[in-house]
Amino acid sequence: MAAASSFSAAFYSGIPLIDLSAPDAKQLIVKACEELGFFKVVKHGVPMELISSLESESTKFFSLPLSEKQRAGPPSPFGYGNKQIGRNGDVGWVEYLLLNTHLESNSDGFLSMFGQDPQKLRSAVNDYISAVRNMAGEILELMAEGLKIQQRNVFSKLVMDEQSDSVFRVNHYPPCPDLQALKGTNMIGFGEHTDPQIISVLRSNNTSGFQISLADGNWISVPPDHSSFFINVGDSLQVMTNGRFKSVKHRVLTNSSKSRVSMIYFGGPPLSEKIAPLASLMQGEERSLYKEFTWFEYKRSAYNSRLADNRLVPFERIAAS
Repeated sequence: MAAASSFSAAFYSGIPLIDLSAPDAKQLIVKACEELGFFKVVKHGVPMELISSLESESTKFFSLPLSEKQRAGPPSPFGYGNKQIGRNGDVGWVEYLLLNTHLESNSDGFLSMFGQDPQKLRSAVNDYISAVRNMAGEILELMAEGLKIQQRNVFSKLVMDEQSDSVFRVNHYPPCPDLQALKGTNMIGFGEHTDPQIISVLRSNNTSGFQISLADGNWISVPPDHSSFFINVGDSLQVMTNGRFKSVKHRVLTNSSKSRVSMIYFGGPPLSEKIAPLASLMQGEERSLYKEFTWFEYKRSAYNSRLADNRLVPFERIAAS
């Protein structure tokens, strides 16, 4: 078995692989966020039974007849959705559940419609969200340490705040039988986009399809690993680091024979939180690349856009000529 330090610096098919228990994790996280905006974490502390339980309950839900699933929709914004992504014409080969992460908010409402035993899914969702939120907070604190910011919780406090506007999504990509007829053409499960929030924590079953875009515009496939997590830098974190961290563009392609189930925690700040580059990260004469805005303002703008739009453009400062 490799030593912790060499293991933590490993690459996973081109993706930085970081052992959260390793002493150099914070430096490697910063490097990954600067170069790619994306990395894989192991030794993350989330019990496998929580992961397996939620995947099992989610699979049961998505196996229900469409008419039963539709009782939990349409998503406005929370609930069950099918093929329609957002409200601006984006579509994909996907069905999903979008949930509020405030645990008490999931106690009634549409969760009461989930099959014969809604309590099992509700419990699985709540246990999973609690564990993954804590892991996201730990990763954000390691980021702050790696950036040598004195206030260790400068990022984490935003997602750990009880008013945090975080959401949780379970995506199901059914097998796409039409793929054979397309003769190698990719069918889009979820179109290319960046995430507006601070951080996204993703895990999926052992089905491929997830891709990220490199700086040169090329797409690379991310091999699935059902027991590990993948971390995305979101738009808000890119702003707070004044562009030092990159919000990664990503998409999902469908599979002709296997279902893909993915679970994503989107860590967002409170709605009234002001988002702007941190003064402690500005060096010398460096200027802010972005105007200050509240998360509510950015969220409203983002949700009025198309998936593939560069949502930060309206908030960029125009450089003086």
